Amino acid sequence: MQYLLLVSISIVISSIGTLVGFGGGVFMVPILVIVFGVPINVAVGSVIIALLPSSIISSYFNRKHGTIDYLSGIILEVPTVIGTVLGSLLTAVVPIFISRIAFSVFIISFSSYSLFLFRTDHHLVDSRKSFFHKLNNIGPGIIRKTNYGTYRMSYAIVFVFGMLAGVGAGYFGIGGGFLKTPILLDVFNVPPHIASATALFMIIFTSLTGSASHYLLGHLHLHYSIPIIIGFSIGAFSSKIFHLKISQEFLRELIFMALLLAGLSMLIFTLFEK
Repeated sequence: MQYLLLVSISIVISSIGTLVGFGGGVFMVPILVIVFGVPINVAVGSVIIALLPSSIISSYFNRKHGTIDYLSGIILEVPTVIGTVLGSLLTAVVPIFISRIAFSVFIISFSSYSLFLFRTDHHLVDSRKSFFHKLNNIGPGIIRKTNYGTYRMSYAIVFVFGMLAGVGAGYFGIGGGFLKTPILLDVFNVPPHIASATALFMIIFTSLTGSASHYLLGHLHLHYSIPIIIGFSIGAFSSKIFHLKISQEFLRELIFMALLLAGLSMLIFTLFEK
C-alpha cells in the first residue's frame, strides 16, 4: 500500500512540477519526511535521482516542440553550480532555521504579490517589467529569438541571479529548480513555455551531480526511490499531453501559484523539522 501511495503522490506532484518547470522535488521531500517518516538525507537522495528520468522525458517532448533554450540554460546553470557549492559551505557558519523561515516567507510574499499584480494592476506589472528590463540591459549579453518571443540576457545579471539560485539551493537544501523558472520569467522576460522547459532541462544536470553525490554517501534507498521514479516518469509524460494547450498567460499564473505552494511547503517542512 505504501508503494502504491508513493507512486500515486509522485504522479500528481510530477504532473504539476513538470508543467511549471519545478520538477517536483521541493514538494516531494517534505512529504517523504513528514508523512512517511523518511530521514531527510534519504528523502533528498531518493527524490533527486527521480528527477533525472522525469526531466529527460520532459526535455525530449520539449525539444520536439522547440521550447528549450539550451544556450540560456547552460549559461544560467554554470553560476548556479558555483552558488550551490558556496551555499553548502554557508551551512557550517550561518544558522539555518531562522534563515529558512525568512526565505520561505519571502517566497510566499513574492509569489502572492506577483499573482495579485497580474490579476489586478497592469500598470504596476509594466513598472516591474521596466525595472527588470533596465537591470537586464547592464553590460554585454545575448539576444535570444524564439517562436514565442525575443529576449535579452545580460551576462552580469545571469551570473548574479544564477549565483543566488545556487546559494539558495545549497544553503537551504531545497534544490534550485523552483527558483530558476521565476528568474527566467521575471528577470529576463523569457516566455513562460520557454522558461519552464529550459528550467526542466537544467534539472538534468542538477539531478546527475546530486544523484552521484548521494549515491556515494549511501542516501539512495531503492525502497523509496523506485516508486518515486515510476511516479515522476508517468507524471512527466502525462503533463506533456496538456502543456502546449495552455496559454502563456495562464501558465504564468500557474508558475506563481506553484511558487506560492513551494514557499508554504518549505515553511511547513522547516517548522516540522525543528
